[in-house]
Amino acid sequence: MQNEANEPRGWLGWLRPDFVVATVLDLTGEDIKRMSPATRAVCLDIDGTITDYHAPSVPERSVERLQSYNETGLLTFIISNCHDERVTEVHRLFGPLVTGVLTPGDAVDPADPRDRPGRHIKPSPDMLDVVAQRYGLASRELLMVGDQLFKDVLSARRAGAASVLVPREGSRDHLGVRIFQRPIEAVLRAMLRLPVKRRSWPRRLTRAPR
Repeated sequence: MQNEANEPRGWLGWLRPDFVVATVLDLTGEDIKRMSPATRAVCLDIDGTITDYHAPSVPERSVERLQSYNETGLLTFIISNCHDERVTEVHRLFGPLVTGVLTPGDAVDPADPRDRPGRHIKPSPDMLDVVAQRYGLASRELLMVGDQLFKDVLSARRAGAASVLVPREGSRDHLGVRIFQRPIEAVLRAMLRLPVKRRSWPRRLTRAPR
């Protein structure tokens, strides 16, 4: 199977992930190489994907999973919309574990005095584009992993990367996302024939229905 984002079919196609899996812990480097052999870099969201929302630490099993990607020869990147003080905390938590940590500020053009980090938050593809440019990767060699259709999957589509959708990790959430976005995404997952209830998510990396 080729690791490249298929051309979207209609507006829903922009929100369709390439793969689904129950948790990041179930996403092994071996399965990535088997299902998506062109992948050279795994790019992961944090809140709701690796940890609970704004968690102050990284669970040991998640640390082991991130390290396992390195052991299988995959580059690993954090792609987070975090800002202000949270940026420093994210670098402290994940910097030693991954190849690189990208936040919206990393995509700001220093030559443009009007540019601001807010222009580069997901679903903008800009942080993924920065990863590709800095590390000499093609967009099809990136695999974006996240829990949100409107941010993680859409940013991957816009970058030309592949994507993996996981259900939200943890019990906490951004208030606006919980109230407005999650209910809409649940309806869209049903329309896209993606898993809706937690027990229906596969325990191994699985290609999303077309």
